[in-house]
Amino acid sequence: MKRVSVQVAVLLLGLVALVAQAGEVLSVDGVSGAASVDRLGTHFDLKPGDQLSERDLVKVGAGGSLSLAFAGHGFIEMGPGSEIAIEKLPFASYADDLQTIFSFTRGYLRVVWKLPPQASTWPLFVYFGSQHGALSPGEYFFDDQSGAARACVAAGRLSVLPRAGGQLQELRPSACYRFVAALPPEKVLRESSAWIAVRRGFSIDAPSSPEALLAANDAGNDEPAAPGSAQPLVAPVQTRIAPPAPPKTLPPQPGPRPAAAAAGLAPPAPAAPSSASDGSGEWGVNIASYPAADDADRHAQQLRAAGYAATVQQAQVKGQTWFRVQLRGYPSADAARAVAGELQARFSYQGLWVNKTGPAIAPAP
Repeated sequence: MKRVSVQVAVLLLGLVALVAQAGEVLSVDGVSGAASVDRLGTHFDLKPGDQLSERDLVKVGAGGSLSLAFAGHGFIEMGPGSEIAIEKLPFASYADDLQTIFSFTRGYLRVVWKLPPQASTWPLFVYFGSQHGALSPGEYFFDDQSGAARACVAAGRLSVLPRAGGQLQELRPSACYRFVAALPPEKVLRESSAWIAVRRGFSIDAPSSPEALLAANDAGNDEPAAPGSAQPLVAPVQTRIAPPAPPKTLPPQPGPRPAAAAAGLAPPAPAAPSSASDGSGEWGVNIASYPAADDADRHAQQLRAAGYAATVQQAQVKGQTWFRVQLRGYPSADAARAVAGELQARFSYQGLWVNKTGPAIAPAP
């Protein structure tokens, strides 16, 4: 009899634990400004720790933001003026039916999602604009302003199907897509490093130039910039999602390319500008910044193959180590700008940053 009682007690404790987990699939992690939920006709403000459930309508006020923890395996961020309806949500992460549907109606939305190890499948859908979107594990951004719907894939795969019917589209990283009724998605490629600015600025129109990010950081700008302006260089938000696309390589110019162009560079340019020196000057050109030394070295080698004495310098930014690809040793800011202009013309760079970097290790071009 005693053994039976112990077994019953263990079962009850297990049941209590399961009940405690129920409803914790989606919870409020952080709130800035005004954020609220409409639940079956009842309206109340949200605070950290609140649990959300099926049929909730979540709203973020102007100037506010909201972060939601998603089943312990990802998170959702909502920007100012955003609104999502929770169409379907499992009662717990161990439920038989894990299908989850969010209906995003306006504002800004970021979804970072990793399939739980114990789940062989967890269908996750985001309805936005006139599209039904199915998300694989990855990182996604959605924007809907004045009825113009867009989606970005930083990592993963987004499958979209128009609500009115049509052809299924597979959207891949690293790109953004604009959706217009009766037309295929309009694709805009984006450098992987640009996602830093998107995460920071809550705008999928953030600049795509890693050089612009580096420039803003060196200028000491530590505040989120307005859309279209340079954003500060900060470490990407830590997630459990694998990093998106590989670092930037230099785009080739059209036309015939010699064997030396195997590194991905255009043919060597004509003579170096008259501003070239012996490399002893204090001014330099910042090309790009990478969190991994190997990526920076690879970029520098490409520049060396094109005739530029590129170096890699280590820097600490807010406790994060970055490796900067630079051309150093020019006698004046004007001389460095002349080289930056040549690079921009040859390789379609944007916003190269000129500052005092110190002498070059090897003679600058």
